[in-house]
Amino acid sequence: MAPERRTRVGESALFLLDARDALESLRDGTGWEIEYPRNVWRLHKLPGLTIPAGRPCPRARLRFDRITQPWLRELAKRWTRLRLTSGLSIGAARGGADALICFSTFLTLTGVDALADVDRPLLERYLAHVSSEPGGHGMKKTRIGGLNLFFQAIRQNGWDNTLPGTAAFYLGDIPPIPERVDRRLAEYVMAQIEAPANLDRWPDPAGRLVTLVLTRCGLRISSALALDFDCLLHDGQDAPYLRYFNTKMRREAAVPIDEELEAAIRDQQRRVLAHWPGGLTCLFPRPRANISGTLPLSDGTYRRMLGRWLATWEIHDEHGRPVHLTPHQWRHTFACRLINRDVPQEVVRVLLDHDSHRMTSHYAHPDRQSIEDAGTALSLHLNSRWSQCGPKLRAV
Repeated sequence: MAPERRTRVGESALFLLDARDALESLRDGTGWEIEYPRNVWRLHKLPGLTIPAGRPCPRARLRFDRITQPWLRELAKRWTRLRLTSGLSIGAARGGADALICFSTFLTLTGVDALADVDRPLLERYLAHVSSEPGGHGMKKTRIGGLNLFFQAIRQNGWDNTLPGTAAFYLGDIPPIPERVDRRLAEYVMAQIEAPANLDRWPDPAGRLVTLVLTRCGLRISSALALDFDCLLHDGQDAPYLRYFNTKMRREAAVPIDEELEAAIRDQQRRVLAHWPGGLTCLFPRPRANISGTLPLSDGTYRRMLGRWLATWEIHDEHGRPVHLTPHQWRHTFACRLINRDVPQEVVRVLLDHDSHRMTSHYAHPDRQSIEDAGTALSLHLNSRWSQCGPKLRAV
C-alpha cells in the first residue's frame, strides 16, 4: 500500500475512534465514578489530569487488569487514585502500577494470596526476584521503592490493618546506583549535527526546531515537546529567553537563547497559526489527527524522525560508523560544554534547572584537554613553588 494511502487509512481509523469515544462519553459520562470500577483506566476521561501547559491528558491507559489478586488490585486502584488527585505525574503513577504488577507476579509464583502473609521474610525473597528480572537500575529501584510507598499508604490511611508491621524495605535494600558513564556526544559528531547544511535537510521544520532547542538549550525531550505556543520571554534589556515546563520537577523555568533561535521559534509560530488559525496551546502540535491543534508531537514520533534524519544524511562517528543517539545525550553535551568553557557549576545548575549540585555533577564531565590543561597549570605552579622554597629548604 502506498504511503499516502496508509496515511489516509490511519486518519480515518483515528476519526472513527474519536467518534466512538465521544459517543461513549455522551452515553456513560466521564469522571472518577465511571472510570474507577474499570480495570483499565482511560486517563483522558478523568477530570483534572493535565499534561504541561494545562493541555488535556492524552489518550493513555493505566492498566490494573494485570494484577491478578483482587484484594491487591483494589488497593492498587485506591492508592493510584490518591496519588493522581494529589498532583502526581502520570509517569510516576505508571511506575507505581508497574511495581504492583511485578509484586502480583511474584505473589502468584510463591502461592501467597493474602496481605497478612506479606512479611519481611517474603519481601527478602521479593528482593531476590527483582534482582533476577531484566531491566536497569532505575526499573528495579522503582519496583522496590514504589512497593514501599504502597505499604506506607496502606498504614497511613488505615486501608487494611492485616498488613504486618515487618512488611517494609530499608535503606540498604535498593541496589547501589552504578557509576554513571559519560553520555555526552563527541564534538566530531556534534559538528555534523549542528552543521547548517545538515540541519536544513530536515524534511519537517518542526523537527529541525526541536533539534535546535535540545542542542542549544539542554532541555529534556519531554520539556521541549511540551513547549507552550507563547514560550518566548524578554528581560529588561530585551534579551530573549525560552520559557518551558520542567516535566521532571513539575515547575516552570527559563533559559537564555540567541536571536537566531528566537527567529526560528517565530517562524514555527507563523506556520502553526497558518494551519490552526483558531489559536493554539502548544508550539509543536501533532501534524495529523489533531483537529484542535492541542495535541503535541509525541516523543516516539520525534525519535523516529531523528533516526531517519541521522541515517539519511549519514551522520557518523570518527570511525565511520553510523551514529545512534538519544535526545537526552544532548543535555549531557550541553552541560559538559559549559563546564569546559569554565562556566561556574552554579550557573550550569540554574541553566539545567537542577535542585542540587550533585545532580549537575552527573552531567558535567571535563574533557581530556581541560584535564591536561589543568594538570599542566598545576605542574607549573608546583615547579614555581619549588623554585622559591627549594633554596630555603636546602639552607636549613
